[in-house]
Amino acid sequence: PAAGEALADTLKTLPERPTHLICGMLATKDVAGYLMPLSRVAASLQAVAIPGEAATLPAEDTAAASVSVGLPTAVARSVEDALAEIVESDPAARVLICGSLYLAGAVLRENG
Repeated sequence: PAAGEALADTLKTLPERPTHLICGMLATKDVAGYLMPLSRVAASLQAVAIPGEAATLPAEDTAAASVSVGLPTAVARSVEDALAEIVESDPAARVLICGSLYLAGAVLRENG
C-alpha cells in the first residue's frame, strides 16, 4: 500500500492530464491496498499478467481488486494490447505501467 500512496502523491504533482494505469501484480501482494490511493488520481486501469512470472496474479484478479476500489477497469492480454487500447481511447493520456517490478523488468526487456 505504501508504494501506491507514493505513486499517487507523485502523480498529484504532475500537470493535470488523464492518467491510465497498466498494472500487473504478484499473487503475494495486497492489490486493493496498493490500488486504493491510485484510484483517486487515475482515470482507468488495464490489468495484465506478468509475462514469464510463475507468481503472477491473474489479470482477472487484479481487475477484480481494481473494480473493488472504484477504478474503471479492463483486462488485457498483454502490455502492448493494454497500451493500444488506452491510446485508441485517449491519445493524449499519460500511461503509468505499475504494480510489480517484475512487470517493469519484462517491459524493459521487450522494449530495450
